[in-house]
Amino acid sequence: MTTLLLDSWTRADTATISSITFATADKVVPVRLDGGLVLLGPTLHAAAPVCLGCAEHQRLEVFGPDVPQREAGLRFGGLIPPSVQGVVDALLAQGPDAFEGVVVAVRTDQLTVSEHVLRPARRGCALCGPLPDDAPETMELPPVPVDDPYAYRAENPATTREGLRGALFDFRHGPVAHIRRTEQMPLALVTAELAGDSQVREAGYGRSRTFADAERVALFEAAERYTGMRPHRRRTVLKASYSELDPASTLDPARLGLHDPAYLGQPGFRMIPYTPDTVTKWVHGWSLTNTRPIAVPEHVAYWGLHGADGPRFVYESSNGCGLGNSLTEAVLYGLFEVAERDAFLMAWYARTPLRRVRVPEEDPVLPHLADRLDAAGYDLLFFDATNDLAVPTVLALALHRDPASGAPQALFAAGAHPDPIAAMRSAAAETVVDALVMPDVVRFKPKHLDRERLLPMLDDPRLVRVLDDHVALNTLPEARPRLEFLLGAQAEDWRAIWPTGPAPAHDLTELLDSTVEHFRAQGLEVIAVDQTDEVLRRQVGLHSAKVIVPGSLPMTFGHMHHRTRDLPRLLEVPHRLGRAPAPLRYDDLALYPHPFP
Repeated sequence: MTTLLLDSWTRADTATISSITFATADKVVPVRLDGGLVLLGPTLHAAAPVCLGCAEHQRLEVFGPDVPQREAGLRFGGLIPPSVQGVVDALLAQGPDAFEGVVVAVRTDQLTVSEHVLRPARRGCALCGPLPDDAPETMELPPVPVDDPYAYRAENPATTREGLRGALFDFRHGPVAHIRRTEQMPLALVTAELAGDSQVREAGYGRSRTFADAERVALFEAAERYTGMRPHRRRTVLKASYSELDPASTLDPARLGLHDPAYLGQPGFRMIPYTPDTVTKWVHGWSLTNTRPIAVPEHVAYWGLHGADGPRFVYESSNGCGLGNSLTEAVLYGLFEVAERDAFLMAWYARTPLRRVRVPEEDPVLPHLADRLDAAGYDLLFFDATNDLAVPTVLALALHRDPASGAPQALFAAGAHPDPIAAMRSAAAETVVDALVMPDVVRFKPKHLDRERLLPMLDDPRLVRVLDDHVALNTLPEARPRLEFLLGAQAEDWRAIWPTGPAPAHDLTELLDSTVEHFRAQGLEVIAVDQTDEVLRRQVGLHSAKVIVPGSLPMTFGHMHHRTRDLPRLLEVPHRLGRAPAPLRYDDLALYPHPFP
């Protein structure tokens, strides 16, 4: 074993050292210094599971944009204090196998030692984690029987809180770098924040009756975001325009709903114009409707690409990303999310009245949440937003009873699930927590609800730039008239709206097939991109997918990015459902900035 001391080094040095050591049979243990840290490992050799470059990339991502890790001249270094040298020597005496795929960190100020398991960079590494080229492939979806036909998920003993924590959480290398609890809410609230070098950190959020359950949900959602942001399963190699590809096996971007050309070139509008000759990158998905491979734009399949990955002609969010204990389950829940967002936006943009649903008194959670809101001056209102996609969808609204109170007036959320009660719980948990946590949000972001900032957005929706703006704008009392179309109906028992209750699902693949067939009957194609992270699949059996349904209403943020043109369903379905007296005309739509959180 060779020990390599790096007391003054750069990121470029780690790449060079990795390249040299991966070409030899000798085992090298790097010992690098970074201020008050001594970092031992990972062991480098021709068959090492992780290289030094990937180890440092992950470690520095945890610090976020405060560390300009992309600057080639950024130099790290330090000294090993004499009081720590004996600890370092004892650790190295364990031999190279002790550092195989791991880094051992010694804090010289506290004399603490921690071990951190590593993985190759998620977008692949030519040395330690090369990715195969993306190519058309068949999506195999075998039967997925379930023990509980009303659970709509298969059992997976590996995805306990402890199992997910072990696979995802590491405070020094990520991918989940921070887990935080919020303890003054009516439900346990946990945030699982991903490492990253952007100003806004992506995170998973869990709301449940216990902190253990909430943390499990937060980690589950963080895994979904981690896998859905950027390609990491295959290497994207296809770069072309739509006009250069076979239309029989390529998604026509015009079917996705394009942006309003009036916003092109406006400050804050980040997309480029689309034509069939626009060159972009493509990845291969699978049309479940037509049972064949289909190429889709990379920035439609993955929503978190950097600007360096190329220009984008449509804004895409995590809309349609699903995680599950099988690929079938991941696709199914991605499809539920597409239905949820489509139903919410259709109700909002078409401004159609919805049936109001009474809070179910027999449920163990929902009355408690309604009571907590009531004590804060809010009413918890539910509305049936289910549309022609036939997935029970509930819109939840926390509405303040006093417009003159100065309190945030309205907060929304939505839920979609085969079980309407589960949809109500999901929507209510987000709405109630968001309403009650708002004072804390304002303490950390003083301008979040600043009236002087928000009032101009009422007249100029172009000023609504980010997700927070959508939520904040609709808390103004001056925005209340925009939601009046929802109010006035008498609340009904949920069984009157969904009289048959949830249908049992003994096999998730059968449920997915029947849901896809229903979408087909509405003239919609269901496309899925397998986003599964192989490390997570091996560790805890999780699969992930992005579901794309051309013609459905996609969730976007920043009002100029809304995609509502050339989507006939928005104009036709409200009339077919009896919610509008006649088919709508696009020019008659108010298109106020939506309030989705």
